[in-house]
Amino acid sequence: MSLNGALQVGRSSIMASQTAMQVAGNNMANASTPGFSRQSVRFATTIPQNWGNNQTIGTGLQVTRIARTVDTALQSRMRTALSDENGAAVDQRFLLAVESVRNELGDANLSSRLNAFFSAFSELANNPNDEALRSVVVQQSSGLAGAIRDLRKDQVDVRVEIDRSLESAVRAADDLITQIADLNVQIGRNELGGTAGPANELRDRRDSLINELAQFLPISTLEQPNGMIDISVESQPLVQGSLARGVKITVDTVGGELTTRFRVKNDGTLLTPDGGQIGALLRQRTDTVEPAIESLDTLTRELMFQVNKVHSQSQGQIGITSVTGLNRITSSTTALSQTEIPFEMRNGAFELHVKSLATGLRTTVVIAVDPATATLTDLRNAINAAVPAGTATASITADNTLRLDANAGYELSFANDTSGVLAGLGINSLFGGYDAKTIEVNAQILGDPRLLSVGRDHVAGSNGGALAIAALSTQQIESLGGRSIRGFWTAETTSLGVRAEAAINRADSTKLVRESLDSQVQAMSGVSIDEESINMLAYQRQFQAAARFITIIDETIQQLLAL
Repeated sequence: MSLNGALQVGRSSIMASQTAMQVAGNNMANASTPGFSRQSVRFATTIPQNWGNNQTIGTGLQVTRIARTVDTALQSRMRTALSDENGAAVDQRFLLAVESVRNELGDANLSSRLNAFFSAFSELANNPNDEALRSVVVQQSSGLAGAIRDLRKDQVDVRVEIDRSLESAVRAADDLITQIADLNVQIGRNELGGTAGPANELRDRRDSLINELAQFLPISTLEQPNGMIDISVESQPLVQGSLARGVKITVDTVGGELTTRFRVKNDGTLLTPDGGQIGALLRQRTDTVEPAIESLDTLTRELMFQVNKVHSQSQGQIGITSVTGLNRITSSTTALSQTEIPFEMRNGAFELHVKSLATGLRTTVVIAVDPATATLTDLRNAINAAVPAGTATASITADNTLRLDANAGYELSFANDTSGVLAGLGINSLFGGYDAKTIEVNAQILGDPRLLSVGRDHVAGSNGGALAIAALSTQQIESLGGRSIRGFWTAETTSLGVRAEAAINRADSTKLVRESLDSQVQAMSGVSIDEESINMLAYQRQFQAAARFITIIDETIQQLLAL
Protein backbone atom coordinates (compact mmCIF):
# COMPACT_ATOMS: atom_id res chain seq x y z
CA MET A 1 0.00 0.00 0.00
CA SER A 2 1.24 3.47 -0.82
CA LEU A 3 1.53 6.16 1.79
CA ASN A 4 -1.31 7.98 0.03
CA GLY A 5 -3.46 4.88 0.42
CA ALA A 6 -2.58 4.79 4.10
CA LEU A 7 -3.70 8.40 4.43
CA GLN A 8 -7.03 7.45 2.83
CA VAL A 9 -7.46 4.65 5.37
CA GLY A 10 -6.99 7.15 8.20
CA ARG A 11 -9.28 9.63 6.54
CA SER A 12 -12.07 7.07 6.12
CA SER A 13 -11.77 6.11 9.79
CA ILE A 14 -11.97 9.75 10.89
CA MET A 15 -15.03 10.41 8.72
CA ALA A 16 -16.80 7.27 9.95
CA SER A 17 -15.97 8.09 13.58
CA GLN A 18 -17.30 11.61 13.17
CA THR A 19 -20.55 10.26 11.74
CA ALA A 20 -20.87 7.70 14.54
CA MET A 21 -20.27 10.37 17.22
CA GLN A 22 -22.91 12.60 15.60
CA VAL A 23 -25.42 9.74 15.61
CA ALA A 24 -24.69 8.96 19.26
CA GLY A 25 -25.04 12.64 20.14
CA ASN A 26 -28.33 12.83 18.27
CA ASN A 27 -29.57 9.80 20.19
CA MET A 28 -28.70 11.41 23.52
CA ALA A 29 -30.28 14.71 22.46
CA ASN A 30 -33.56 12.91 21.67
CA ALA A 31 -33.57 10.56 24.64
CA SER A 32 -36.81 12.14 25.89
CA THR A 33 -38.39 12.85 22.51
CA PRO A 34 -41.70 10.96 22.19
CA GLY A 35 -41.70 8.52 19.31
CA PHE A 36 -37.94 8.76 18.66
CA SER A 37 -36.31 5.45 17.73
CA ARG A 38 -32.68 4.95 18.61
CA GLN A 39 -30.42 5.10 15.56
CA SER A 40 -27.29 3.05 15.07
CA VAL A 41 -24.42 3.26 12.62
CA ARG A 42 -23.73 0.33 10.35
CA PHE A 43 -20.02 0.05 9.45
CA ALA A 44 -18.43 -1.93 6.61
CA THR A 45 -14.96 -2.18 5.11
CA THR A 46 -14.30 -0.41 1.86
CA ILE A 47 -13.37 -2.34 -1.27
CA PRO A 48 -9.95 -3.92 -0.68
CA GLN A 49 -7.00 -3.26 -2.98
CA ASN A 50 -5.04 -5.94 -4.84
CA TRP A 51 -1.51 -6.36 -3.52
CA GLY A 52 0.30 -8.84 -5.65
CA ASN A 53 0.40 -12.63 -5.52
CA ASN A 54 -3.40 -12.63 -5.36
CA GLN A 55 -3.29 -10.81 -2.04
CA THR A 56 -5.56 -7.93 -1.06
CA ILE A 57 -5.18 -5.23 1.50
CA GLY A 58 -7.88 -3.21 3.22
CA THR A 59 -8.52 0.35 2.18
CA GLY A 60 -10.44 1.63 5.20
CA LEU A 61 -13.90 2.00 6.71
CA GLN A 62 -17.23 3.30 5.49
CA VAL A 63 -20.70 3.96 6.97
CA THR A 64 -23.20 1.91 4.99
CA ARG A 65 -26.36 3.22 6.68
CA ILE A 66 -27.81 4.87 9.74
CA ALA A 67 -30.59 2.52 10.84
CA ARG A 68 -33.55 2.90 13.17
CA THR A 69 -33.60 0.24 15.85
CA VAL A 70 -37.14 -1.07 15.58
CA ASP A 71 -38.90 -4.43 15.71
CA THR A 72 -41.86 -4.38 13.32
CA ALA A 73 -43.48 -7.44 14.91
CA LEU A 74 -43.25 -5.80 18.33
CA GLN A 75 -44.67 -2.60 16.86
CA SER A 76 -47.67 -4.54 15.51
CA ARG A 77 -48.30 -6.15 18.91
CA MET A 78 -47.96 -2.76 20.58
CA ARG A 79 -50.56 -1.23 18.27
CA THR A 80 -52.97 -4.07 18.96
CA ALA A 81 -52.42 -3.50 22.69
CA LEU A 82 -53.08 0.24 22.27
CA SER A 83 -56.33 -0.52 20.45
CA ASP A 84 -57.40 -3.03 23.12
CA GLU A 85 -56.51 -0.72 26.01
CA ASN A 86 -58.37 2.27 24.60
CA GLY A 87 -61.39 0.16 23.69
CA ALA A 88 -61.50 -1.36 27.18
CA ALA A 89 -61.23 2.10 28.75
CA VAL A 90 -64.24 3.30 26.73
CA ASP A 91 -66.21 0.17 27.69
CA GLN A 92 -65.44 0.78 31.35
CA ARG A 93 -66.28 4.47 31.15
CA PHE A 94 -69.76 4.10 29.68
CA LEU A 95 -70.80 0.92 31.47
CA LEU A 96 -70.01 2.69 34.73
CA ALA A 97 -71.81 5.80 33.45
CA VAL A 98 -75.04 3.86 32.84
CA GLU A 99 -74.65 2.05 36.15
CA SER A 100 -74.10 5.38 37.87
CA VAL A 101 -77.23 7.04 36.47
CA ARG A 102 -79.29 4.02 37.55
CA ASN A 103 -77.80 4.42 41.03
CA GLU A 104 -79.19 1.10 42.25
CA LEU A 105 -76.95 1.22 45.32
CA GLY A 106 -78.24 4.66 46.32
CA ASP A 107 -81.40 5.64 48.13
CA ALA A 108 -83.38 7.28 45.31
CA ASN A 109 -83.21 4.44 42.79
CA LEU A 110 -85.91 2.97 40.58
CA SER A 111 -86.13 -0.28 42.56
CA SER A 112 -86.91 1.70 45.70
CA ARG A 113 -89.49 3.73 43.81
CA LEU A 114 -91.19 0.56 42.55
CA ASN A 115 -91.22 -0.92 46.04
CA ALA A 116 -92.75 2.26 47.47
CA PHE A 117 -95.35 2.35 44.68
CA PHE A 118 -96.58 -1.22 45.21
CA SER A 119 -96.37 -0.87 48.99
CA ALA A 120 -98.61 2.20 48.83
CA PHE A 121 -101.31 0.16 47.06
CA SER A 122 -100.87 -2.62 49.59
CA GLU A 123 -101.41 -0.13 52.42
CA LEU A 124 -104.42 1.36 50.66
CA ALA A 125 -105.95 -2.11 50.31
CA ASN A 126 -106.18 -2.21 54.11
CA ASN A 127 -108.32 0.93 54.17
CA PRO A 128 -109.58 1.86 50.68
CA ASN A 129 -111.65 4.80 51.94
CA ASP A 130 -108.75 6.57 53.63
CA GLU A 131 -108.24 9.73 51.59
CA ALA A 132 -104.79 10.30 53.07
CA LEU A 133 -103.67 6.88 51.83
CA ARG A 134 -105.19 7.64 48.45
CA SER A 135 -103.14 10.83 48.29
CA VAL A 136 -100.02 8.84 49.19
CA VAL A 137 -100.70 6.41 46.33
CA VAL A 138 -101.17 9.27 43.89
CA GLN A 139 -97.96 10.97 45.03
CA GLN A 140 -96.01 7.70 44.84
CA SER A 141 -97.37 7.17 41.33
CA SER A 142 -96.35 10.69 40.33
CA GLY A 143 -92.91 10.25 41.91
CA LEU A 144 -92.40 6.94 40.12
CA ALA A 145 -93.37 8.44 36.76
CA GLY A 146 -91.01 11.37 37.33
CA ALA A 147 -88.14 9.08 38.36
CA ILE A 148 -88.64 6.98 35.23
CA ARG A 149 -88.62 10.05 32.98
CA ASP A 150 -85.50 11.40 34.69
CA LEU A 151 -83.70 8.07 34.41
CA ARG A 152 -84.49 7.82 30.73
CA LYS A 153 -83.26 11.37 30.14
CA ASP A 154 -80.02 10.59 32.00
CA GLN A 155 -79.49 7.50 29.87
CA VAL A 156 -80.22 9.46 26.70
CA ASP A 157 -77.65 12.03 27.90
CA VAL A 158 -75.08 9.21 28.08
CA ARG A 159 -75.94 8.33 24.47
CA VAL A 160 -75.49 11.99 23.48
CA GLU A 161 -72.08 11.95 25.20
CA ILE A 162 -71.15 8.84 23.21
CA ASP A 163 -72.22 10.51 19.95
CA ARG A 164 -70.11 13.57 20.71
CA SER A 165 -67.12 11.43 21.65
CA LEU A 166 -67.62 9.39 18.49
CA GLU A 167 -67.70 12.47 16.28
CA SER A 168 -64.54 13.78 17.91
CA ALA A 169 -62.74 10.43 17.60
CA VAL A 170 -63.70 10.02 13.95
CA ARG A 171 -62.48 13.54 13.12
CA ALA A 172 -59.18 12.83 14.86
CA ALA A 173 -58.78 9.48 13.08
CA ASP A 174 -59.57 11.03 9.71
CA ASP A 175 -56.97 13.75 10.30
CA LEU A 176 -54.36 11.15 11.27
CA ILE A 177 -55.08 9.18 8.11
CA THR A 178 -54.46 12.30 6.02
CA GLN A 179 -51.20 13.07 7.84
CA ILE A 180 -49.95 9.50 7.41
CA ALA A 181 -50.65 9.61 3.67
CA ASP A 182 -48.76 12.92 3.42
CA LEU A 183 -45.79 11.42 5.26
CA ASN A 184 -45.89 8.45 2.90
CA VAL A 185 -45.35 10.87 0.04
CA GLN A 186 -42.43 12.59 1.80
CA ILE A 187 -40.80 9.29 2.74
CA GLY A 188 -41.22 7.89 -0.75
CA ARG A 189 -39.67 11.06 -2.20
CA ASN A 190 -36.73 11.00 0.22
CA GLU A 191 -36.04 7.30 -0.26
CA LEU A 192 -36.63 7.33 -4.01
CA GLY A 193 -34.94 4.38 -5.64
CA GLY A 194 -33.48 3.23 -2.34
CA THR A 195 -30.34 5.29 -2.91
CA ALA A 196 -30.93 8.13 -0.47
CA GLY A 197 -31.18 5.93 2.61
CA PRO A 198 -34.07 5.67 5.04
CA ALA A 199 -35.77 8.89 6.14
CA ASN A 200 -35.48 8.00 9.80
CA GLU A 201 -37.04 11.13 11.30
CA LEU A 202 -39.99 11.01 8.91
CA ARG A 203 -40.47 7.31 9.68
CA ASP A 204 -40.47 8.06 13.42
CA ARG A 205 -43.13 10.71 12.91
CA ARG A 206 -45.20 8.33 10.80
CA ASP A 207 -44.92 5.54 13.38
CA SER A 208 -46.07 7.95 16.10
CA LEU A 209 -49.11 8.88 14.00
CA ILE A 210 -49.88 5.22 13.30
CA ASN A 211 -49.69 4.49 17.04
CA GLU A 212 -52.15 7.34 17.64
CA LEU A 213 -54.45 5.92 14.97
CA ALA A 214 -54.27 2.51 16.66
CA GLN A 215 -55.80 4.10 19.76
CA PHE A 216 -58.92 4.79 17.68
CA LEU A 217 -59.08 1.72 15.43
CA PRO A 218 -57.76 -1.87 15.29
CA ILE A 219 -55.47 -1.39 12.30
CA SER A 220 -53.15 -3.59 10.27
CA THR A 221 -50.16 -2.23 8.34
CA LEU A 222 -48.17 -3.34 5.30
CA GLU A 223 -44.99 -1.58 4.18
CA GLN A 224 -44.43 -1.35 0.43
CA PRO A 225 -40.98 -1.62 -1.24
CA ASN A 226 -41.00 2.15 -1.83
CA GLY A 227 -41.19 2.79 1.95
CA MET A 228 -44.86 3.76 1.97
CA ILE A 229 -47.21 2.03 4.41
CA ASP A 230 -50.74 0.83 3.65
CA ILE A 231 -53.19 0.81 6.58
CA SER A 232 -56.36 -1.28 6.73
CA VAL A 233 -59.28 -1.93 9.06
CA GLU A 234 -61.21 -5.17 8.52
CA SER A 235 -59.28 -5.61 5.24
CA GLN A 236 -60.65 -2.27 4.06
CA PRO A 237 -57.78 0.10 3.17
CA LEU A 238 -57.79 3.50 4.83
CA VAL A 239 -54.36 4.53 3.53
CA GLN A 240 -53.03 3.32 0.18
CA GLY A 241 -49.65 4.86 -0.42
CA SER A 242 -50.33 8.54 -1.01
CA LEU A 243 -54.12 8.08 -1.01
CA ALA A 244 -56.00 8.86 2.21
CA ARG A 245 -59.45 7.20 1.93
CA GLY A 246 -60.59 8.66 5.26
CA VAL A 247 -63.41 7.76 7.64
CA LYS A 248 -66.75 9.35 8.51
CA ILE A 249 -69.94 8.90 10.55
CA THR A 250 -73.35 8.68 8.91
CA VAL A 251 -76.83 8.58 10.43
CA ASP A 252 -79.03 6.13 8.52
CA THR A 253 -82.65 5.11 8.89
CA VAL A 254 -82.85 1.37 9.58
CA GLY A 255 -86.22 -0.19 10.37
CA GLY A 256 -87.72 3.24 10.89
CA GLU A 257 -85.09 4.22 13.47
CA LEU A 258 -82.01 6.45 13.17
CA THR A 259 -78.80 4.43 13.38
CA THR A 260 -75.24 5.74 13.63
CA ARG A 261 -72.82 4.01 11.25
CA PHE A 262 -69.08 4.19 10.61
CA ARG A 263 -67.92 4.25 7.00
CA VAL A 264 -64.95 4.79 4.69
CA LYS A 265 -65.21 8.39 3.53
CA ASN A 266 -63.93 7.64 0.04
CA ASP A 267 -66.63 5.18 -1.05
CA GLY A 268 -69.00 4.77 1.90
CA THR A 269 -67.96 1.19 2.73
CA LEU A 270 -69.50 0.18 6.06
CA LEU A 271 -67.00 -0.61 8.83
CA THR A 272 -67.74 -2.40 12.11
CA PRO A 273 -64.47 -2.25 14.06
CA ASP A 274 -64.40 -4.30 17.25
CA GLY A 275 -61.59 -2.43 19.00
CA GLY A 276 -60.11 0.98 19.67
CA GLN A 277 -62.03 3.98 20.90
CA ILE A 278 -64.27 4.15 17.82
CA GLY A 279 -65.16 0.45 17.90
CA ALA A 280 -65.87 0.61 21.64
CA LEU A 281 -68.00 3.76 21.29
CA LEU A 282 -70.09 2.12 18.59
CA ARG A 283 -70.37 -1.02 20.72
CA GLN A 284 -71.39 0.87 23.85
CA ARG A 285 -74.00 2.79 21.91
CA THR A 286 -75.61 -0.31 20.39
CA ASP A 287 -74.91 -2.92 23.09
CA THR A 288 -75.19 -0.93 26.32
CA VAL A 289 -76.91 2.44 26.17
CA GLU A 290 -79.62 1.74 23.60
CA PRO A 291 -80.54 -1.61 25.25
CA ALA A 292 -80.56 0.17 28.62
CA ILE A 293 -83.03 2.73 27.26
CA GLU A 294 -85.10 0.00 25.62
CA SER A 295 -85.18 -2.12 28.79
CA LEU A 296 -86.44 0.91 30.74
CA ASP A 297 -89.06 1.53 28.05
CA THR A 298 -90.08 -2.13 28.19
CA LEU A 299 -90.39 -2.04 31.96
CA THR A 300 -92.39 1.19 31.78
CA ARG A 301 -94.76 -0.07 29.08
CA GLU A 302 -95.52 -3.22 31.05
CA LEU A 303 -95.88 -1.28 34.29
CA MET A 304 -98.35 1.13 32.70
CA PHE A 305 -100.30 -1.52 30.84
CA GLN A 306 -100.58 -3.98 33.72
CA VAL A 307 -101.55 -1.27 36.22
CA ASN A 308 -103.94 0.36 33.78
CA LYS A 309 -105.62 -2.95 32.95
CA VAL A 310 -106.52 -3.30 36.62
CA HIS A 311 -107.31 0.38 37.18
CA SER A 312 -109.45 0.84 34.07
CA GLN A 313 -111.93 -1.89 35.09
CA SER A 314 -112.03 -0.90 38.76
CA GLN A 315 -114.08 1.83 40.44
CA GLY A 316 -113.21 4.85 42.54
CA GLN A 317 -114.98 6.47 45.45
CA ILE A 318 -116.97 8.63 43.05
CA GLY A 319 -118.34 7.94 39.61
CA ILE A 320 -116.99 9.40 36.38
CA THR A 321 -118.90 12.17 34.64
CA SER A 322 -116.36 12.70 31.85
CA VAL A 323 -113.30 10.71 30.84
CA THR A 324 -110.84 11.21 27.99
CA GLY A 325 -108.34 8.63 26.81
CA LEU A 326 -104.75 9.51 27.72
CA ASN A 327 -103.26 7.90 24.60
CA ARG A 328 -103.80 9.55 21.25
CA ILE A 329 -103.41 7.97 17.83
CA THR A 330 -102.62 9.36 14.41
CA SER A 331 -105.76 8.22 12.59
CA SER A 332 -109.20 7.34 13.92
CA THR A 333 -109.89 5.25 10.82
CA THR A 334 -106.97 2.84 11.27
CA ALA A 335 -107.49 -0.53 12.97
CA LEU A 336 -106.52 -0.15 16.62
CA SER A 337 -103.90 -2.90 16.43
CA GLN A 338 -102.19 -1.03 13.57
CA THR A 339 -101.84 2.27 15.40
CA GLU A 340 -98.81 3.48 17.32
CA ILE A 341 -100.24 2.27 20.62
CA PRO A 342 -97.63 -0.27 21.85
CA PHE A 343 -99.92 -2.20 24.19
CA GLU A 344 -101.37 -5.63 23.46
CA MET A 345 -105.07 -5.30 22.68
CA ARG A 346 -106.97 -8.42 21.73
CA ASN A 347 -110.39 -9.58 20.61
CA GLY A 348 -112.71 -9.25 23.60
CA ALA A 349 -115.19 -6.97 25.32
CA PHE A 350 -115.62 -4.58 28.25
CA GLU A 351 -118.55 -3.49 30.36
CA LEU A 352 -119.68 0.13 30.44
CA HIS A 353 -121.93 0.99 33.39
CA VAL A 354 -124.22 4.02 33.36
CA LYS A 355 -125.66 4.89 36.77
CA SER A 356 -128.65 7.15 37.36
CA LEU A 357 -127.97 9.43 40.31
CA ALA A 358 -131.69 9.95 40.81
CA THR A 359 -132.67 6.29 41.10
CA GLY A 360 -129.35 4.61 41.83
CA LEU A 361 -130.06 2.12 39.05
CA ARG A 362 -127.08 0.99 36.98
CA THR A 363 -127.38 0.04 33.31
CA THR A 364 -124.69 -2.26 31.96
CA VAL A 365 -123.80 -2.49 28.30
CA VAL A 366 -121.19 -4.82 26.83
CA ILE A 367 -118.97 -3.37 24.12
CA ALA A 368 -117.37 -6.04 21.94
CA VAL A 369 -114.20 -4.99 20.14
CA ASP A 370 -111.71 -6.68 17.83
CA PRO A 371 -108.63 -4.42 17.58
CA ALA A 372 -107.50 -6.22 14.43
CA THR A 373 -110.40 -4.72 12.50
CA ALA A 374 -112.11 -2.11 14.68
CA THR A 375 -111.08 1.54 14.43
CA LEU A 376 -111.49 4.29 17.00
CA THR A 377 -114.46 5.51 14.96
CA ASP A 378 -116.00 2.04 15.10
CA LEU A 379 -115.55 1.94 18.87
CA ARG A 380 -117.19 5.34 19.29
CA ASN A 381 -120.12 4.29 17.16
CA ALA A 382 -120.50 0.99 19.03
CA ILE A 383 -120.65 2.79 22.39
CA ASN A 384 -123.18 5.37 21.19
CA ALA A 385 -125.35 2.59 19.78
CA ALA A 386 -125.23 0.54 22.99
CA VAL A 387 -125.81 3.10 25.76
CA PRO A 388 -129.42 4.11 26.52
CA ALA A 389 -130.45 7.28 24.77
CA GLY A 390 -129.95 10.44 26.79
CA THR A 391 -127.52 8.90 29.29
CA ALA A 392 -124.02 9.20 27.81
CA THR A 393 -122.16 10.06 24.64
CA ALA A 394 -118.88 8.88 23.11
CA SER A 395 -116.84 11.17 20.85
CA ILE A 396 -113.39 11.55 19.31
CA THR A 397 -111.35 14.61 20.24
CA ALA A 398 -109.29 16.70 17.87
CA ASP A 399 -106.21 14.81 19.15
CA ASN A 400 -107.78 11.48 18.16
CA THR A 401 -108.49 10.28 21.68
CA LEU A 402 -111.71 8.64 22.81
CA ARG A 403 -113.92 10.70 25.13
CA LEU A 404 -116.99 9.61 27.08
CA ASP A 405 -119.35 12.10 28.72
CA ALA A 406 -122.25 11.26 31.03
CA ASN A 407 -125.33 13.39 30.68
CA ALA A 408 -126.55 15.38 33.68
CA GLY A 409 -127.69 13.06 36.46
CA TYR A 410 -125.59 10.10 35.36
CA GLU A 411 -122.18 8.59 36.16
CA LEU A 412 -119.94 6.17 34.29
CA SER A 413 -117.77 3.23 35.37
CA PHE A 414 -116.10 0.27 33.69
CA ALA A 415 -115.56 -3.41 34.48
CA ASN A 416 -114.53 -6.81 33.11
CA ASP A 417 -112.34 -5.68 30.21
CA THR A 418 -111.02 -8.78 28.44
CA SER A 419 -109.74 -6.86 25.41
CA GLY A 420 -107.25 -4.46 27.04
CA VAL A 421 -108.68 -1.68 24.89
CA LEU A 422 -109.51 0.54 27.88
CA ALA A 423 -105.92 0.35 29.13
CA GLY A 424 -104.54 0.68 25.60
CA LEU A 425 -106.49 3.87 24.93
CA GLY A 426 -105.94 5.19 28.46
CA ILE A 427 -109.62 5.20 29.46
CA ASN A 428 -109.92 5.46 33.27
CA SER A 429 -106.18 4.74 33.49
CA LEU A 430 -103.75 5.72 36.21
CA PHE A 431 -100.89 6.23 33.77
CA GLY A 432 -100.78 7.79 30.33
CA GLY A 433 -98.03 7.58 27.72
CA TYR A 434 -96.26 4.96 25.66
CA ASP A 435 -92.79 4.59 27.19
CA ALA A 436 -90.36 5.93 29.80
CA LYS A 437 -90.17 9.29 28.03
CA THR A 438 -93.92 9.94 27.97
CA ILE A 439 -95.22 8.28 31.14
CA GLU A 440 -97.41 10.56 33.25
CA VAL A 441 -100.11 10.27 35.89
CA ASN A 442 -103.72 10.95 34.95
CA ALA A 443 -104.28 14.65 35.66
CA GLN A 444 -107.87 14.02 36.82
CA ILE A 445 -106.64 11.62 39.49
CA LEU A 446 -103.90 14.03 40.54
CA GLY A 447 -106.60 16.64 41.03
CA ASP A 448 -109.03 14.34 42.85
CA PRO A 449 -107.63 11.15 44.46
CA ARG A 450 -111.22 9.92 44.95
CA LEU A 451 -111.13 8.95 41.27
CA LEU A 452 -108.35 6.46 42.06
CA SER A 453 -110.03 3.18 41.07
CA VAL A 454 -109.22 0.43 43.56
CA GLY A 455 -112.69 -1.10 44.14
CA ARG A 456 -114.31 -3.97 42.33
CA ASP A 457 -117.85 -5.12 41.48
CA HIS A 458 -119.23 -1.67 42.41
CA VAL A 459 -119.02 -2.54 46.09
CA ALA A 460 -118.38 0.54 48.22
CA GLY A 461 -115.15 0.20 50.21
CA SER A 462 -113.93 -2.83 48.28
CA ASN A 463 -110.19 -3.26 47.68
CA GLY A 464 -109.96 -5.79 44.82
CA GLY A 465 -108.27 -3.32 42.47
CA ALA A 466 -105.71 -2.25 45.08
CA LEU A 467 -104.84 -5.87 45.88
CA ALA A 468 -104.51 -6.72 42.18
CA ILE A 469 -102.11 -3.81 41.56
CA ALA A 470 -100.06 -4.63 44.67
CA ALA A 471 -99.81 -8.25 43.44
CA LEU A 472 -98.21 -7.05 40.17
CA SER A 473 -95.00 -6.56 42.16
CA THR A 474 -94.36 -10.31 42.11
CA GLN A 475 -96.73 -11.51 39.40
CA GLN A 476 -95.01 -13.25 36.50
CA ILE A 477 -95.60 -11.50 33.17
CA GLU A 478 -95.20 -13.38 29.92
CA SER A 479 -93.98 -10.38 27.92
CA LEU A 480 -91.19 -9.89 30.48
CA GLY A 481 -89.90 -13.39 29.95
CA GLY A 482 -91.94 -14.82 32.80
CA ARG A 483 -90.46 -12.38 35.31
CA SER A 484 -92.26 -9.91 37.50
CA ILE A 485 -91.89 -6.17 37.05
CA ARG A 486 -89.46 -5.90 39.95
CA GLY A 487 -87.73 -9.15 38.94
CA PHE A 488 -87.21 -7.88 35.40
CA TRP A 489 -85.57 -4.68 36.61
CA THR A 490 -83.45 -6.51 39.17
CA ALA A 491 -82.18 -8.87 36.45
CA GLU A 492 -81.38 -5.93 34.15
CA THR A 493 -79.42 -4.03 36.78
CA THR A 494 -77.59 -7.17 37.93
CA SER A 495 -76.55 -7.95 34.36
CA LEU A 496 -75.30 -4.40 33.93
CA GLY A 497 -73.32 -4.63 37.16
CA VAL A 498 -71.67 -7.88 36.07
CA ARG A 499 -70.70 -6.35 32.73
CA ALA A 500 -69.33 -3.23 34.43
CA GLU A 501 -67.19 -5.35 36.76
CA ALA A 502 -65.89 -7.36 33.80
CA ALA A 503 -65.09 -4.10 31.97
CA ILE A 504 -63.06 -2.85 34.94
CA ASN A 505 -61.06 -6.09 35.02
CA ARG A 506 -60.47 -6.01 31.27
CA ALA A 507 -59.37 -2.37 31.39
CA ASP A 508 -56.82 -3.26 34.08
CA SER A 509 -55.53 -6.31 32.20
CA THR A 510 -55.20 -4.54 28.84
CA LYS A 511 -53.34 -1.71 30.54
CA LEU A 512 -50.86 -4.19 32.00
CA VAL A 513 -50.33 -5.80 28.60
CA ARG A 514 -49.77 -2.43 26.94
CA GLU A 515 -47.34 -1.35 29.66
CA SER A 516 -45.40 -4.60 29.28
CA LEU A 517 -45.16 -4.17 25.51
CA ASP A 518 -44.25 -0.51 25.96
CA SER A 519 -41.32 -1.59 28.16
CA GLN A 520 -40.21 -4.01 25.47
CA VAL A 521 -40.44 -1.30 22.82
CA GLN A 522 -38.40 1.05 24.99
CA ALA A 523 -35.81 -1.63 25.58
CA MET A 524 -35.56 -2.16 21.83
CA SER A 525 -35.94 1.35 20.43
CA GLY A 526 -35.45 3.67 23.40
CA VAL A 527 -32.25 5.58 24.12
CA SER A 528 -30.02 4.62 27.04
CA ILE A 529 -27.83 7.57 28.02
CA ASP A 530 -25.30 5.22 29.62
CA GLU A 531 -25.07 3.04 26.54
CA GLU A 532 -24.72 6.02 24.21
CA SER A 533 -22.02 7.50 26.47
CA ILE A 534 -20.03 4.30 26.20
CA ASN A 535 -20.49 4.32 22.42
CA MET A 536 -19.38 7.94 22.30
CA LEU A 537 -16.18 7.08 24.17
CA ALA A 538 -15.51 4.17 21.81
CA TYR A 539 -16.04 6.37 18.74
CA GLN A 540 -13.83 9.04 20.30
CA ARG A 541 -11.03 6.50 20.81
CA GLN A 542 -11.49 5.36 17.24
CA PHE A 543 -11.25 8.95 16.05
CA GLN A 544 -8.12 9.59 18.14
CA ALA A 545 -6.48 6.42 16.84
CA ALA A 546 -7.21 7.42 13.25
CA ALA A 547 -5.87 10.91 13.87
CA ARG A 548 -2.71 9.44 15.41
CA PHE A 549 -2.37 7.10 12.44
CA ILE A 550 -2.57 10.03 10.00
CA THR A 551 -0.02 11.97 12.06
CA ILE A 552 2.45 9.07 11.83
CA ILE A 553 1.91 8.70 8.09
CA ASP A 554 2.37 12.45 7.69
CA GLU A 555 5.64 12.35 9.66
CA THR A 556 6.81 9.48 7.50
CA ILE A 557 6.03 11.39 4.32
CA GLN A 558 7.88 14.43 5.68
CA GLN A 559 10.94 12.28 6.39
CA LEU A 560 10.83 10.83 2.90
CA LEU A 561 10.59 14.29 1.42
CA ALA A 562 13.55 15.43 3.53
CA LEU A 563 15.65 12.59 2.10
